[in-house]
Amino acid sequence: MIHTSESLYGDLSALGVPEGALLAVHSSFRALGQVEGGPEAVVRALQRAVGERGTLLFPTFTTNLTDPEHWPVPPPPEERERLLETIPLFDPGASEPHKMGAIAIQAWKTAGAIRSRHPVSSWTAIGPLAEELARDHSLDDPEGPRSPIGRVHERDGWVLLLGVSHDADTTIHLAESLLDLPHLRVLPDRYPALDGSGRRVWREIAKTTKCSDGFTRLEEDLQRAGAIRWRQVGDARSQLLRSREIVRVATERLRCDPTSLLCDDPRCVHCPTSRAVLTGIAS
Repeated sequence: MIHTSESLYGDLSALGVPEGALLAVHSSFRALGQVEGGPEAVVRALQRAVGERGTLLFPTFTTNLTDPEHWPVPPPPEERERLLETIPLFDPGASEPHKMGAIAIQAWKTAGAIRSRHPVSSWTAIGPLAEELARDHSLDDPEGPRSPIGRVHERDGWVLLLGVSHDADTTIHLAESLLDLPHLRVLPDRYPALDGSGRRVWREIAKTTKCSDGFTRLEEDLQRAGAIRWRQVGDARSQLLRSREIVRVATERLRCDPTSLLCDDPRCVHCPTSRAVLTGIAS
């Protein structure tokens, strides 16, 4: 079956996306199936669903513009040294989102879209609240209250998981940040910048979130809380939730066991260290 912008709009309306909503969108274009008009048609459907008074927000991260030491698969030392000299500086208008999917890239290219200026964890907003969401994105707490996703929570906005699960749900990182969990300060990202004399330097982000593979465990908690609206959008099994419900449920779980949303993959370059910090094993 071929989906259209019109049919996707109908699916989004049936899911319950409110007109006038502030909506953070995590998405997989591939999961939607065949869409006439491609990612642009999806963005149009999302814009129509929230209407002229609504605002859309998309993650447009550039984790490829960081020190490769903390990449999921770090390069060999000699390759890292080369990359440290050649990784470009973040440019809101030119740095393409990295591994965020075709829909987020299309949103970034959409006329009138505004991108926050965080060099690693930027978001792109479309709609009347776009400037407010993108303004003054905290450098040292990129998923905290002074971030675009933090402002969705502050304004009691919504989160749409369009063909993806909670391992793509940045609002859970917001819950970690609001609890100020200590593992957020253990593996800081570094990004290239220019100092006052125009010299290339590497600067550190004090508080950074990492692996989210374990976040899928929260789905059962959210279901029990009645927080999830489910529906097929195109071919994609999708979820609609209130940001504040995600934070509330995640906070309850993390207060009981702050390690419970870390992944169990022994090859993960982040979670074993985070678990050690959170259980008091690390020195």
